[in-house]
Amino acid sequence: MRRSLRAELNDLAESRYRLMLTRFVRTRRRILGVRIPLLRKTALRLLREGEEIPRLTSRSTYEELVVAGMMLARAPYPRAFLWSEIGNYLDLADTWIYGDILAGELKQVKKDPESYWGWIGELLCDAREFHVRFAAALLLTYYVNEDYIEDVLHRLTGIDHPGRYARMGAAWAFQRCYLAFPEKTLPALDAPNLAPEIRRRAVQNIRSACKRLGRESPV
Repeated sequence: MRRSLRAELNDLAESRYRLMLTRFVRTRRRILGVRIPLLRKTALRLLREGEEIPRLTSRSTYEELVVAGMMLARAPYPRAFLWSEIGNYLDLADTWIYGDILAGELKQVKKDPESYWGWIGELLCDAREFHVRFAAALLLTYYVNEDYIEDVLHRLTGIDHPGRYARMGAAWAFQRCYLAFPEKTLPALDAPNLAPEIRRRAVQNIRSACKRLGRESPV
């Protein structure tokens, strides 16, 4: 008889790592303390074995949500169904980290960015904070390149969601854009429709990155 996912994850948990995560991950869900590489290894094994994505409830742990997201990112679903399932998954999120991890795992966006572009635009206009944050994470992960930089900056300047984490996601995306395309990013920071809080956070992030890299900050 196959062991439950919760039992498997309990065996992989580390008490010291759990204590660190509880200070970093602001989630109401129980944290077991399993490292990301082990969660990814578990998700890949479950997919190879033909297991279904775990059914998530209000009692699911942080790690169970992460494993489910990693499996979802690799599931061979038709695109429209995948987007619907991702929307349902993000509705369960109570902090930014679930969407950020999912964005990093959704490698198929890199293979076919144009097919995902319209969907990301819809997410950026969503009223739900973590949907917007997830869209910003997709932009900074897969679209900061020569083909898309102008469009990415245009979309970032248009984000007006009041949620803290949505705006933080936009600010991190601006930092990534600046490090790759400083001449194109600086004018976007002065766009009249850019939310002041996003600009302030973006400038802070850019300054921190420049200091870390030993570069002079222009802002």
